[in-house]
Amino acid sequence: MKSRNWFWGIFFLLSAVFVIASQTGSFVQIGFASVLATVLLAALLISSAVHRNYFGIFVPLAFLYVIYQQPLHFVRISLWLLILAAIFASTGFSFLFHRHPNSHMCWHHGESIQPTTENIDDNNPYAKVNFGASSKYLHGDSLKSGQFYVSFGALELFFDQAQLSPDGAEIFLDCSFGAIKLYVPRSWQVIDHVSTSLGGVDNDIRLAQPAENAPQLTLTGNVQLGGIEIHYI
Repeated sequence: MKSRNWFWGIFFLLSAVFVIASQTGSFVQIGFASVLATVLLAALLISSAVHRNYFGIFVPLAFLYVIYQQPLHFVRISLWLLILAAIFASTGFSFLFHRHPNSHMCWHHGESIQPTTENIDDNNPYAKVNFGASSKYLHGDSLKSGQFYVSFGALELFFDQAQLSPDGAEIFLDCSFGAIKLYVPRSWQVIDHVSTSLGGVDNDIRLAQPAENAPQLTLTGNVQLGGIEIHYI
């Protein structure tokens, strides 16, 4: 945490220098709004690079190109073409270098491409959905971890017939251009640590009724141009 504070402290100090420098030379035509947008886009880009959220890297780069194509005499390219290229590049990088969970976890590999309904009796389940839809009913008697990938598809995960490990479970979710819905018992405590980039996590914790000292279901991973919904049942 301390090193992170140092990093962002230096970043905003350099941003202050950039704001002043931008008002000199050829940069003077950029304007205050563009300078502010540059700082915000740079912050998003750096944060996304740390978490390997490729949509959060290439899309800000597209906007930065538009802002500086005139001052720096770049080749003029339409914003929509740049965004389209950014989406394609992000999708390609997501397929080639998709983020993995911590190496100490063990996974059982399986893949779902066509729309399916499947029962999974495994304490470390794995599933992948590409260009399709699938529903997974988990039946582990001591769920410890899970790994689920969705790209251009939809995935439903039902946890109501599974039992968590006494130490809790960590579920890794990777969602790009898709949707993941989780159906979780009200008595569980859900911890959301999912990184988002042009996406979001909908977790209405008001509907949860976790018991005292309830085991924790920790969600990690990332969402890029997609969404995750957590439903308590």
